[in-house]
Amino acid sequence: MLRLPARFRQPQDSQTAIKDPFASLSIPAYRAFWISLLASYIAMQMNIVARGYLAYLITGSATALGVVSLARGLSMLVMSPFAGVVADKVDKKLLLIVAQAALMLIALITSLLVHFHVIQLWHLIVLAFVEGTVFTFNMPTRQAILPQLVPQERLANAIALNASGRNLTRIVGPSLAGVAIGIAFLGISGAFDMVAIAYVVATILLMRLETLGETQDAPAAAAPTGARRSESRGLSTLGDGFRYIFQSPALRMLIILGFVPVVLGNPYQTLLPVFQARVLMVDATGLGMLYGAAGVGGLIGSIVVAALADHPRKATIQLIFGVIFGASLLLFSLVHVFAIDLVFLAAVGLAGDSYSTLNSTMVMLNTDRAWYGRVMGVYMMNWSLMPLATLPLGALADWIGAPASVTIASTIVLALIVWVALFYPAYRKVGEAAREPVAAGG
Repeated sequence: MLRLPARFRQPQDSQTAIKDPFASLSIPAYRAFWISLLASYIAMQMNIVARGYLAYLITGSATALGVVSLARGLSMLVMSPFAGVVADKVDKKLLLIVAQAALMLIALITSLLVHFHVIQLWHLIVLAFVEGTVFTFNMPTRQAILPQLVPQERLANAIALNASGRNLTRIVGPSLAGVAIGIAFLGISGAFDMVAIAYVVATILLMRLETLGETQDAPAAAAPTGARRSESRGLSTLGDGFRYIFQSPALRMLIILGFVPVVLGNPYQTLLPVFQARVLMVDATGLGMLYGAAGVGGLIGSIVVAALADHPRKATIQLIFGVIFGASLLLFSLVHVFAIDLVFLAAVGLAGDSYSTLNSTMVMLNTDRAWYGRVMGVYMMNWSLMPLATLPLGALADWIGAPASVTIASTIVLALIVWVALFYPAYRKVGEAAREPVAAGG
């Protein structure tokens, strides 16, 4: 059995992991990986802001923003499961390095098109589609490689810290993009230059992992017989990944519950400009405060979850956060007082990110290591569903108004989670019981 190098091993003290939300950062390989994640996701957040600004600058149409977002979302939806298959078959570190380099190249191409004043909307649509395709290989691989960087007892904490890093970039990335665009000698082209530089940093840090020792799988119990049979037959196709999930009741419910807030809840973010201008009657600074409140809440929530990563009742805690998420979003849609809505949005961010982080943690803990990439590839499809879900929600908002649309969506989220809590008690055991063997492929 492959052994984790001694420098990566940590004392198996679950109580310490519970008390220290930053425990995994004491491991050099994970620390370099986590800083790389920060650089990569800051670049992604900056890119989203800069590309949206550029699309509106070129066309003067809000619809153009939706079209560019749709191109990225469609490519991610289609490619995510395939990316998971690739992540299980190739060297994960090399795949991450190639993906980061490709994202850097896309940013450079965009910057050059802007510098030479030849950028057009169709360029942004094509580049967004390509970027979404590349990013699908980045996301599941970043999750699947974690067991090669941290021992098993640190895995839940490392997953939560990944979420903390992503939430931090939601605050830092858009701010940096806004500052860069507003500085005369940088402007929109300079913003894309900064995106490319951030991807360079992310790539170098991933390459640095080679000097920290050979990344091997952490010690673990022998894989279930079904999983060993699947590997021996070479069953690493897309269909086998879906079959593996469908044969596990725990994974089925986790992935369904992971999609619920993304499809029905999180698209509220797209409607915040409508709330700002038509409901709350505040200026652009107020809009920034609305986004910032949700981002700060999400950062706090993911740090809290990092501290609770080894709690034996993760599923119960997740359901509690899910109820808070739905209730807070519902109150935000009903109460139209700016200062109070900031509090509700902070609660939405805190509960929503805590819910999602616990969900992805339990997905990993209920998956055999040989199937991490394929399972996370399917799971990461939810990242693509949000830009797709914004279109019908936006159409509904045009028809009945943004507050009523969010009220309907949040009520459905709240009802579904309460239903699971009350009428599916077996779900509460998902975060407590040991993972059951799953015989993939029948």
